[in-house]
Amino acid sequence: QVVVERRLQRSRGVTRHQLGREAFLAEVWRWKEEKGDRIYQQLRRLGASMDWDRACFTMDPKMSRAVTEAFVRLHEKGLIYRSRRIVHWSCALRSAISDIEVEKKELGGRTLLRVPGYEEPVEFGVLVSFAYPLEGAGPGEPPEVVVATTRLETMLGDEGVAVHPEDPRYQ
Repeated sequence: QVVVERRLQRSRGVTRHQLGREAFLAEVWRWKEEKGDRIYQQLRRLGASMDWDRACFTMDPKMSRAVTEAFVRLHEKGLIYRSRRIVHWSCALRSAISDIEVEKKELGGRTLLRVPGYEEPVEFGVLVSFAYPLEGAGPGEPPEVVVATTRLETMLGDEGVAVHPEDPRYQ
């Protein structure tokens, strides 16, 4: 799905939401027709051992029904649930993406990068400092603990801050 979404964004400048469900599914099927045989060829060259006569696509009607049924059963057993956790979110795709779909780049410092969905480059590699107030700080004790991060948005999920036990500022 993400491959097709990125392709649509690059080639036509549209998202799956702008395209609509049916048109997006048609694009997925088009991609499958273009790339499916090549993927099978690559698997064969890698030496994959399987019954090629039983190969199927996850969006085939029979498979799609099976996936829905499995999802419902897992949900009923409490094995699929909603949770308040940080996920990789693509602002351009308006969807959560897996770790493997995240494009990782090493930065040597402050860097401007083009991000899909943004007209102007976005600044990365910046260390942001902010302070958490300390509860019960007495006279002569620091009133806050300063934290530095490159991912400021994660601070909303913070539940605690650890400091080095020998740091004299927090004795």
